[in-house]
Amino acid sequence: MFARRFNLLVSGFAAAAVTVAAAVVAPLSASAAITVVLSGIQYDPPGPDYRTNAQLNQEFFTIRNISSRPINLSGFRVLDVANHVFAFPRGYVLAGQTTAIVRTGKNRNRAQTLYWNQGNYIWNNTGDTARFQTPAGKTFDTCTYKAVTGRARVAC
Repeated sequence: MFARRFNLLVSGFAAAAVTVAAAVVAPLSASAAITVVLSGIQYDPPGPDYRTNAQLNQEFFTIRNISSRPINLSGFRVLDVANHVFAFPRGYVLAGQTTAIVRTGKNRNRAQTLYWNQGNYIWNNTGDTARFQTPAGKTFDTCTYKAVTGRARVAC
């Protein structure tokens, strides 16, 4: 079982900014139009929990840009209930209609695969909540799950 809360942050000013930005080729700022959502969490990697980097990289969360425009996610972050924080790197742009994966372990970031660079698991196997926040700390999407026998991943 999971619960999802989604708040769309679009004011009259932001709607006007989106209209103006549509004519510009540069990526939209995610604060102008939040169109990136949490799309899933792999909270219990297959096999025993050895805490190797390879095993840690089997734990991840995914985000999806549901718009057709690229979105600049610089400084946006995802947190769990224990306040482990993943901050999107400066200059990170998620292309339109694209899903990106953020793996818990270490490696070199790529366009659609980012790494949290942690040495321990983040997502609790018994249940957890992911909060997607703006650089200013405003939560605009959440994904909450509870453990279900036989399941290791949740779609948000």
